[in-house]
Amino acid sequence: MHQVLVETGPWPWWAYPIIVLILALVVGLVQWLESRRVNSQPLTATNWALSALLVLVGAGLVIFVVNKLAPIYVHSWGVMLLIGLAAGTWWLTKTGRNYGFELEDWIDFALVILLSGVGGARLLYVLLHLHEYGSAPMAILYVWQGGLAFHGGVVGGIIGGYIFARTRQISFPLLADLSAPALALGTAFTRIGCFLNGCCYGTECHLPWAVVFPPITEAGAGGIPRHPTQLYAVVANAVIFAVLAKLAPRVRVRGNLFLLYLVLYSIYRFLIEFFRRGASAVVFAPLAPLTQAQTASIVIGLAALAWMLLRRRRIEAEEE
Repeated sequence: MHQVLVETGPWPWWAYPIIVLILALVVGLVQWLESRRVNSQPLTATNWALSALLVLVGAGLVIFVVNKLAPIYVHSWGVMLLIGLAAGTWWLTKTGRNYGFELEDWIDFALVILLSGVGGARLLYVLLHLHEYGSAPMAILYVWQGGLAFHGGVVGGIIGGYIFARTRQISFPLLADLSAPALALGTAFTRIGCFLNGCCYGTECHLPWAVVFPPITEAGAGGIPRHPTQLYAVVANAVIFAVLAKLAPRVRVRGNLFLLYLVLYSIYRFLIEFFRRGASAVVFAPLAPLTQAQTASIVIGLAALAWMLLRRRRIEAEEE
């Protein structure tokens, strides 16, 4: 397992021109994307001057922060989350062209989903583990230390996506359908980060593919062979992505592809919980031995299935 991919800082003086070059490329890319927008205004000398100032000041700020906080650790889970976000954005860009969406639209959307999804995931986790934060409430903000609940992330992402759709005057059911395969693809990459981080581990087993997690991973995980449930999740989400991508062109009722995603994910999550341990397998007392995630999966999966069938029957009745 590799919880930390890179350790960096403090940086020497010659790192400054490298950071300037990287930021200049980023700013140049953003300006190029803006220039492709319909009715975009040509860049003036003032625009270039402000961009150059932004790059120079930004590079200095980056150097200052890194040297102030050094050493800085780049964690594998965070890297895979960003790779998953990039993969999902790529898929949205590829499939969204037919509906008039551009790359910059999806970049904005991805940032909204990232913030709202992580916020919702953190909020639900904290609500389910309030006893852990009674003596240290500021630790609620320490997202990098772990503690995210996927179902909270879905709810947060839906809220963020709805607000984005209303703000941009986009059909929310269409946006949800386009996002469904991208969400499954992004989750598959993120679960690789879970495997590298050693969280979301499985029960003890002695199968040929069992994994022994080192002691540095999540408490209680190391020392014995376990189901690599993170890798099971990678495969399951990759299959869900393939199914949704195949069915996407055949969807008759907008919004149903996203509802199908919720059904498929709920089935996978309910089943895999039998093999998971740690924070991901907390028993939901009123419905023991079901876990919290299994309970949420039943509620979300059945609600999505019922809504999908009702919407389909309504459309069929209107066509008769």
